[in-house]
Amino acid sequence: MRLIVLLLTVAILGAQGVPAEWNVRQQLDELKAKFEAIPPQLAKVDLNRWKEQGVAVAYLSQYEGMVSQLKSLSLAIGELRQTPEKLAVALEIFLRFDALDSMQRSLMEAVRKYEPEGTVAAIEESFVASAPGRNQFRSYLLDLASLRDKEYEVLQTEAQRCRVERNMPQLPPRPAAVAPVKKK
Repeated sequence: MRLIVLLLTVAILGAQGVPAEWNVRQQLDELKAKFEAIPPQLAKVDLNRWKEQGVAVAYLSQYEGMVSQLKSLSLAIGELRQTPEKLAVALEIFLRFDALDSMQRSLMEAVRKYEPEGTVAAIEESFVASAPGRNQFRSYLLDLASLRDKEYEVLQTEAQRCRVERNMPQLPPRPAAVAPVKKK
């Protein structure tokens, strides 16, 4: 009975904020598509021209890092799509967003300096297009973390109740009732 109450509590808590798995998977598919649209735009960058014009090596390194980070992000989103309840994977994606934001700002300085305006606009549009999905994902991550916290609280409470119950002194068993002897 207590297990049923525990499971119902967890189910009710889950229904409050985290969207259904099918909805999360759809959102992740859309987010992955947005991020997979960025590398083709980055591929328009003419790295040979950059080298000829004496671009700082750091920019070339950032470019390679960005391409690598985008691949890793796509793989992580695919992994989360398989198991949307995995908080660690969701956190990894969130941290990759942060790393990409930093790289993008820095790399775009070089792109603006060494590339035509059309290339700059296309790359920036790719990143801007991913913003709503990233914001939606951040909300999902917060809801998921909140759900995990609530589940943990319920489990802690139940574990404490079990420990108390287990450690309560046991009363000696009552002696069996003896049937009265009938007199003849």
